[in-house]
Amino acid sequence: MQSRLQIIPSVLSGQGTTVRLLIRHPMETGFRFDVNGSTIPKNVIHTLAAQLNGVQIFKATLDSGISADPFFQFEIKASQGGKLILQWTDDLGRKGEAVAEIKMQN
Repeated sequence: MQSRLQIIPSVLSGQGTTVRLLIRHPMETGFRFDVNGSTIPKNVIHTLAAQLNGVQIFKATLDSGISADPFFQFEIKASQGGKLILQWTDDLGRKGEAVAEIKMQN
């Protein structure tokens, strides 16, 4: 799954930064029908988690109320730099990942 992750990569210790993530995904609710009248199976991103240096700092459980190509935004405070990893999984078991490096300013 394609995604776009945006953060300010260099932050002051203890200061917050905004994480923005856009994921290209159809987010099918299971309520729509194809041209033959058959139900399009439900397939939404159901889990989104963020880790900084291997420690989970954010987790969201999602459902069918989210639109296609979902956009997420949240704040984090970092006391040290490191690797920020965002991972998500949809109903078909497909997984996606976006990675950014956070550096601390003096």
